[in-house]
Amino acid sequence: MKTKTFALIGAKLGMLAATGAIALAAVPANTQTPAALPIEAYGALPALEEAVISRSGAYTAMLMTANNQRQILVVDSSGAPVKQFVVGDAKVRGIDWVGDEAILLRRTETDTVAYGTGQNKGEWARANVLPLDDNRDVVSIFAEQRSIANFVAGFDGIREVEGRWKGFFRGYRMGRRSGEDRILHFRPALFSVDLSTGEAEQVAYPAGENEFRSWLVGDEGKIVATLFIDQKSGSWRIENEGGKTIVRDKQEEGRISLVGLDASGSSLIYRSYDDDLAETTYLTLPLAGGEPREVWADEEVHRLIHGDDGRVLGIVSRSREVMLSEGQENPALSELYAKWTAGDIDLESWTPDLSAVVFATSGNYDSGTWYRMDTTSGTRAMLGLERPFVQGLAIGKIQTVEFEASDGLTIEAILTLPSGKEAKDLPVVVLPHGGPTSRDEEAFDWWAQAFASRGYAVIQPNFRGSTNLDDSFVEAGDGEWGGKMQTDIGDSLRALAERGIVDADRACIVGASYGGYSALAGVTIHQNGYRCAVGVNGVYDIEDFFRYELSGQSSILSRGIERLVGEGTNLDAISPTAQASKASAPVLLVHGRDDTVVPFAQSVLMEDALQDAGKPVTLIELKGEDHWLSQADSRTAMLKAAVAFVEKHNPAD
Repeated sequence: MKTKTFALIGAKLGMLAATGAIALAAVPANTQTPAALPIEAYGALPALEEAVISRSGAYTAMLMTANNQRQILVVDSSGAPVKQFVVGDAKVRGIDWVGDEAILLRRTETDTVAYGTGQNKGEWARANVLPLDDNRDVVSIFAEQRSIANFVAGFDGIREVEGRWKGFFRGYRMGRRSGEDRILHFRPALFSVDLSTGEAEQVAYPAGENEFRSWLVGDEGKIVATLFIDQKSGSWRIENEGGKTIVRDKQEEGRISLVGLDASGSSLIYRSYDDDLAETTYLTLPLAGGEPREVWADEEVHRLIHGDDGRVLGIVSRSREVMLSEGQENPALSELYAKWTAGDIDLESWTPDLSAVVFATSGNYDSGTWYRMDTTSGTRAMLGLERPFVQGLAIGKIQTVEFEASDGLTIEAILTLPSGKEAKDLPVVVLPHGGPTSRDEEAFDWWAQAFASRGYAVIQPNFRGSTNLDDSFVEAGDGEWGGKMQTDIGDSLRALAERGIVDADRACIVGASYGGYSALAGVTIHQNGYRCAVGVNGVYDIEDFFRYELSGQSSILSRGIERLVGEGTNLDAISPTAQASKASAPVLLVHGRDDTVVPFAQSVLMEDALQDAGKPVTLIELKGEDHWLSQADSRTAMLKAAVAFVEKHNPAD
């Protein structure tokens, strides 16, 4: 269920002393030290990664991995196998049901396509329809459409239209230019695709120059709302099916999006960031027009519960309350969240009437477990384990800790302890997350557990700017790249050292993407006494990266990046490449050669800067690997290298 987060903002979009006491729940030490499992047990892709329930509830499809081969297993409501699809080494990004008839497989490939006037290398999305009936052919979305590029630019759901299943996909129109087929328009149109034949029909035009468009597809396959955003000014408006503007406003960074229809289908729900309130608000508005009204005003929305017709059935709040629309109740779901206190739990799939759901758990003694539940009777059955070979005492204890930074801000961190060791003066790995607008949760984490299995305590700080709390906490990270976001990470180490749990003199820092930036910043911009640093697919030269990232991009994206990094910030002062001469510890860099989010060149620049400064550095290239480490062999190679590097410079014993 849980994988390491590699999202990096802008990719698709003085030390502080800890002055407050740390709140740490007592965790009993295991009386037995389990034998260390091989690193492959942690680097392997999950044996069960996703499970989705069909429209009627008759079937459940499970995305699984065995012997490095991805497969989709379909079982009936009793758990009996119905169908198996072997998809090999495909990089699967999601599966969905087409009624009860077929599986929509969403995947990506690193590829080079003719785009505009040149070749563009990217991680391109593609989709296939896999029918349960052996007499029906597999359908590849856009593959046979000469006038549409052979990749998917967005997915807007599946609807049943006049007895046929239609998928709504964004795509690019193709045509002849300079003697070869090329994309003609640099904004996607919306297409309705017959999922039994692959026939595509354009149902909405692409956006104009300097404009962004998104669409809300109703339960009968009609576009009931269109959002227009001016990418220079941030002005936006929503039009209904008849082309009438029903609401307009301005959000300078374009933080506005369509969410879905309400339970009645007569009003839409949209999400916007309110600059005055400094928070994200959800509003509902009749499709015919009227006055927007805020919904879930006092709740932090953790999960939206969508029906398969695009309607919003309810939410799961951050406080684990299930709130259904129009006052409806589902006592079984509310009770499930209320009573499941052993770790992380989340709804993953459900029937339109919520009579059957799939949920997944993770946490102490639980490396990831998937269940199917009948909400009428409350009965549930286990579908499978994510990591069947990592169980019981092999799982390091996980808990949330709190500490106070010197400016008074309360910070949370996830602490994972090695099994069989007393929580006293432990060697430690600090493992900041990517994003930076992301978070770590009290759940099984394959990186953290790999290090814990080797005798290390692992600290995963949710530094300011993380999404584990409210919008004001996220905003506290604005302009703090290399600043307080970084000192929060150092504060987490000092806070736990003051409690005697870890030894701050026996620490390394490891991270990926923005976490990779944090790892290198921790030994260059700041010297927190780390014995070593490991950066994976990280950003190290801020100016070079944003030049790459913002090339040809809109003003709203530029303003968002400026807010995060800080207006007028000296980028050299917060770039590990420019501060390489200050490096205080050996560095290991690992980077996927096919990373299309953070270019491989970022690690080359960092390696060159450290070598020029006479600092010890090693760069490992992962051939054929992307930003998310999608392949088991690459994950394992990265983990082996990182663990060996940490053990060399910061032995656990």
